[in-house]
Amino acid sequence: MSWKSVIGQERARKILRSSIEQNRLAHAYLFTGPEGTGKSACAIELAKALNCVRGGSESCDQCESCLKFRSLQHPNVTLVFPLPAGKNEKLGDSPLEKLADDDIALMQDELRKKANDPYHTISIPRANSIRINSIREIRRASSLTLASAGKRVFIILDADLMTEEAANALLKSLEEPHADTVLILTTSNNDRILPTLRSRCQRISFAQVSDESIAAALADRGHIDRQEAHIIARAAQGSYGRALRLTGGDLREGRRQAVDFLRSALTKSKEDLAGAVDVLAKEFDRRDLAELLSQLQLWLRDAMHRGIDPAYLSGMGDDESIRQFIERIPEGDVTGPVEALDRAISHLAKNAYIPLILLSLAIELRRQLPAFSGKPVHPS
Repeated sequence: MSWKSVIGQERARKILRSSIEQNRLAHAYLFTGPEGTGKSACAIELAKALNCVRGGSESCDQCESCLKFRSLQHPNVTLVFPLPAGKNEKLGDSPLEKLADDDIALMQDELRKKANDPYHTISIPRANSIRINSIREIRRASSLTLASAGKRVFIILDADLMTEEAANALLKSLEEPHADTVLILTTSNNDRILPTLRSRCQRISFAQVSDESIAAALADRGHIDRQEAHIIARAAQGSYGRALRLTGGDLREGRRQAVDFLRSALTKSKEDLAGAVDVLAKEFDRRDLAELLSQLQLWLRDAMHRGIDPAYLSGMGDDESIRQFIERIPEGDVTGPVEALDRAISHLAKNAYIPLILLSLAIELRRQLPAFSGKPVHPS
């Protein structure tokens, strides 16, 4: 039945199902919450339910309408996301009209991945913002007759990436909503959405997914065995999307790279540190760097647990290095470094200059952890 692709988020699902059952559907929603918690998955499931031939608050997954959602090819549903600028694109052009064939192919491939996995993050090179032409296309499409019974649904992924012109254009659509149209905005950066847009949407918050729910979903879907599922769930820190990515890579190698960065930050000379930062900036994109810093946060939290309970085991095979690290930290307090990492991850999401982010972070970590100056963080 419908909603099966959404891991956890019982509160959000209950609100949306109730709004359908009571015929109190909002004309616009703002789904907010951390990355990978199911915002777009929930948006797609809502669109499916609203267009199911059988009606009700859950789709049947069997009718012709529901089957079209398997490839995200339903004519009543449109996903809006950042696209690269087309060659000689002008104001008023269709957002796809001037795109190169290679960009069209990449976009179609990303949509196929999204159809197969609603937690997939659509990513296209040189696509950093949602421009006004994409939003104007929403206004144009909203004026057309529905292709079939149901609701026309526009899902704007990462709505915080709209340009100012695009956001103002969307505001006009929200001020003059069509009765048969539902707009869903998703964002992991709610404070970057215009207040005037936020005030015209019903906000639904998505919480971090519990480790138990993530582990169960990973194991039940046949990704990994249950023991490894629990290790990955904890490393994912409440994000099922992140958990899926971690199953496709070497979690322990990523954790080792994260601690290597910490070692460089605390022990290298300024010249060597600058070189290490340049290497990271070239080898990792923003998303991978955010993942690396998140894994370093988890390592530091494991160290803090070890400081509280000497018998604590991380399950990652690096307990001896954690033990040696925590011996130099009074009372095992790593709150400052964890907060510094939070700020760096936030700056990465805001497209700040990567080398500057990493260098500033390294300097802050060195300031927060003076006991390691010139000394190894853990054995090589």
